[in-house]
Amino acid sequence: MGRTVALAAMALFGVALLVGTLREVAQADSRISALRDHGRRVPGGAVVSYACSTGRGASCSASSVMLSFRAGDGDDEYVREDELADSLYVPSGRPSEDDGLVRTTVVYDPADPANAQAAGALHRGVVDFVADRWFPIALGVVLTGVGAAALVIDRA
Repeated sequence: MGRTVALAAMALFGVALLVGTLREVAQADSRISALRDHGRRVPGGAVVSYACSTGRGASCSASSVMLSFRAGDGDDEYVREDELADSLYVPSGRPSEDDGLVRTTVVYDPADPANAQAAGALHRGVVDFVADRWFPIALGVVLTGVGAAALVIDRA
């Protein structure tokens, strides 16, 4: 009885992990699609912040991206780029000597300027988001499959 409950819990956890991850992917793709369809492109800039690990195998990765642009109403906007399916799009290039911004095109929703992404992020699609989230998807598939198969074998 206890073993059956553990196997069922493992299978259900796998399903929950899969559903949650695929939901994130679908939301990211939906948001990018909406900006592609209705967004306004404007020149802007980005400030990329990095977090670095220390010790053995020290490395740095982008931890946040702040976008700066002038919206259609003439107001300057400073927006933190949201992670899409747990990943950031990092504009490439060198920061300008004037203001330290990496020049990029920003695409924003005219009805909600806080909903903005660097234009390069709009080239991403479902496959890119799934590739970014491959580990939780693979783990969810394995847990679901092993849990379900073990339940079938246990019941036989």
